[in-house]
Amino acid sequence: MAQELKAKGNELYKAGDYIGAEDFFSQAIQKNPHDATFFTNRAVTRSKLAKWADVEHDARAAIEIYGLKNPAALKSQNYLAEALLCLQRPQEAHDVASDAYQQSLAVKNAQSENLSRNVLRAKQQIWAARETARLRELNETLGSVEALVEADVTRALAELQGRLERGEIGEIGFGEDQKALHEDADAKIRNLREAFRVASNGEVQERVVPDYLVDGITFEIMHDPVITPSGVSFDRLAITKYVEKAGVDPLTRAPISVHDLKSNKALKAASAEFLAKNGWAVDW
Repeated sequence: MAQELKAKGNELYKAGDYIGAEDFFSQAIQKNPHDATFFTNRAVTRSKLAKWADVEHDARAAIEIYGLKNPAALKSQNYLAEALLCLQRPQEAHDVASDAYQQSLAVKNAQSENLSRNVLRAKQQIWAARETARLRELNETLGSVEALVEADVTRALAELQGRLERGEIGEIGFGEDQKALHEDADAKIRNLREAFRVASNGEVQERVVPDYLVDGITFEIMHDPVITPSGVSFDRLAITKYVEKAGVDPLTRAPISVHDLKSNKALKAASAEFLAKNGWAVDW
């Protein structure tokens, strides 16, 4: 019976009926709360509805059933990291995704690429929070104006939540409007920082590390990048150590050897130039 409910949930999910799918997965869980796949399926469904606290709950439940060191739990760990990122808890997301990523590499799991992406997203959020604190300390006026923007979006989100609870909007509309409010606030803050940057002749300026300079294994800035046959660049030390141990490309899992790694001279020059102008980035 529980498996039949899961199958119906899967059908509705594929059809884009996430609310219906969530309901069937919930029924399946009530019938059998010991099947991790029910929680995993409901987690991914709830992610489509932007119900991130619920995604966190389901991902943790699935991980507990599977066991933390079970490779089958890696997909749930990725959902957990994604939920924590959306809940603005980047350090927790970083810890979850980093541990899971290293495990995925060791067992050559298909989740490596997704986990790698979430480790980088977490590190970027952590850095962004530090930069926000630095900029607001540097310029109190900027901090005050940004605080007003944040207060406005908090108020708007509370009103949106009230509309959802009163049944004035559905969960899908709620998720879309919630996303739009966050994007609008982010755009306002970017515009504010650009205006303050211009007015201060560059003194008040957010510091950003370009994604293309970050190694996909250590998540540090590359100093000596090399490129794999699949066209992805890694820092030489990190990828050499990995290939010597695993014998495969960390993302495609195709067999490769150290001799297949070629120096990426253009990227190395770009990295050196960036670090020469941005010494702070070594410890980002």
